[in-house]
This record gives sequence, structure tokens and C-alpha cells, in this order.
Amino acid sequence: MSGRKRPSPPRRRRGRPRADTSHAIPEGRVLDLAFQAFARQGYDGTTLRSLAKELGVSHNLINVRFGTKSSLWRRAVDARVARAAPPVYAALDQPGVDEETRLRQFIHRFCRWAQENPELVGLTNVECRHPSWRLDYIVDGYLLPFKQRLDDLMRRVARMRPVYPLSTPALMSLLVQGVGFYFASRPMLERIGAAHEIEDSHLDGQVAIFADFILGALLPAPESMVQHPGQARRQLDPATPATGDRCASARLRFPLEHDR
Repeated sequence: MSGRKRPSPPRRRRGRPRADTSHAIPEGRVLDLAFQAFARQGYDGTTLRSLAKELGVSHNLINVRFGTKSSLWRRAVDARVARAAPPVYAALDQPGVDEETRLRQFIHRFCRWAQENPELVGLTNVECRHPSWRLDYIVDGYLLPFKQRLDDLMRRVARMRPVYPLSTPALMSLLVQGVGFYFASRPMLERIGAAHEIEDSHLDGQVAIFADFILGALLPAPESMVQHPGQARRQLDPATPATGDRCASARLRFPLEHDR
């Protein structure tokens, strides 16, 4: 047996890991995990240290790759919206259909979106109740541009047929905090004995029920438009032709923010 000494194994270098090791973590995994944490625990309840622990890395690695916690929040939100939003916008941009059909397809698509994205619903519930830079980011970057698209669609539909005078912010709240909260609240449904309503075999039916219910109220038959206290007064749309339109007398003007 040789008397030559066997080489010693390399010692682990003390101190923080090399910065380039952070790139071994898939970016999508980090952003998904961060978004889940922000949606469930809120911004203040989420720490980079806790995220790093769940990823099994040093918390400094997240700083190296994503910077501050606020930067990680923005990137996580942007990534999730970029993945979730296209089907909804596709319904708004559907070619070759009339405006009422476009609205009906949009409501059905949005109800499906609310069912498929409980964490986005959770994030809006967390962030939209208190003023903050995060609320500004969500509103300016996403909600206001989306509201403008929906305002335009509702205005066009209101020129064709009666539309109940529900504002777009109210409609958006019904879809996100109403439909979305229902599908995101399995523990509550289980406690009240209604979890079967959102089992996989019932999901399509429940999505359709919500969409049809909202559309039934939003697009009523002309004869059902009865004035009642609290309802916006009936007006003719300024763009309505004076003659040649039998439905003009029954049309409601859709209330937009700048009308107030």
C-alpha cells in the first residue's frame, strides 16, 4: 500500500453562497411561490427569509436575483397576471361577433377565470381594501386599463339593447369578489355542507350558473325594466338615432365614471 497521502476533500467555503448559484432556481418557481405567499399572508406577513427557507436556499440568493421584497412582489404579480389574463382579453377581442354576444362570452370567460385563479382573487382581497403603493400598482397597471375596455364594451351594448345600470366597478367586484370568493372558499363551503358544489364534476355547471345569473340581471328583457327606488333614472343614450329604432324608448344609458 502506498505511503502517499490521499488528497483531502475540498473544504466548504465559509460565508454566503456565490451569487451565481441563485440562477439554479427556476425563476417561475420562485415567482409562483412568492405570489402564493403574498396572496395568502399579505405583503407584510411575507418575508424573503421564509420564502428562501421554503425554497431551500439562502435568503441572500433571492436578494441577489430579485432585489428587494417590493421588486419581487411586482415581478410575481406581473408574472401571474401575464399568465392568467389572456383568455379574458381574448373574449373581449373575439372577432366576428356582435357586441351582446361578445359581452356574454366575456362574462362566461370571466366567471371561469375567477374559478381558476383563487390566488389572484385572494391578492385583490388583501390589497384592495387599504391604500398602499401596491394598490396603486394594481389599479394603474391593470384595473384602470381593463375597466376602460369594459366601459367601451358596455357602452356599445347599451346602444343596441336595454342594459341594467350597474357600473363597471360594481360588475368587476361581483365577478372577482363575488364569484371568485365563492370558488376560493372551499373550507367555508365544507363547513356549511356545500363543498359538493365545487367538486370537479360540478365546476362547469356552477360557472355557467353564475354567468347566466349575472347576465340575466345585466341584460334584462325590455318589459322587465321596472323603475324602483335606488335605480338610476332611465335615459336615452345620446348616440341613439332619433328614428328607426323600436328599442330606443326602452334603452338605459350605461353609467360611466365621468358621468358622475
